[in-house]
Amino acid sequence: MVLDDLIFASLATVLVSWFSISVICQIPREIEKWEATRLERWIRTRDVCGFIPSWHFFAPTPATDDLHLLYRDRLPGGNITRWHEIPPGAPPKWFGPVWNPCRRQNKALIDISVELAKTGVSLAGDAAGMQLSLAYSATLNFVSSLPRDYCADGTQFLIMRSKGVGEDVDHHVIFLSPMHSSEPAMTDG
Repeated sequence: MVLDDLIFASLATVLVSWFSISVICQIPREIEKWEATRLERWIRTRDVCGFIPSWHFFAPTPATDDLHLLYRDRLPGGNITRWHEIPPGAPPKWFGPVWNPCRRQNKALIDISVELAKTGVSLAGDAAGMQLSLAYSATLNFVSSLPRDYCADGTQFLIMRSKGVGEDVDHHVIFLSPMHSSEPAMTDG
């Protein structure tokens, strides 16, 4: 019985400590600069396994825009198809807070858009360097792997931002890729 109590007390201590440290790392920082506090920096440098989450529920500027990932293809005759939007994942209505696998696709689109923007700024418009980035490669791979009803020999993707819904939506292009050849690789044999 004493051993069970000791195990329970140890486990409870670990979980309460983990929760407390996680809460400390979620406290909003300086709103203007969003610099990490000294304590949070100290904790995060020692969290090599990534056990402490980084959820900032109270961002200084909440997201108010919608992001859209579109693609179009070049057909073998040289014709270009119209733009096709990859629809965002819609959460299930009543159990969405518990089970929502589509949120990963939406979060990935946000993260990739931010990463492409950062990479574009850091590379100062170097298109070749941009195409070597992980965010670019991941997006191109995702778009290229989508099923098609036709045989395309090239594909291009576009990330755009919009505010609101309806006819008069204000759209802004965030990123436009060049057309990429999608011809199968030749093999010896």
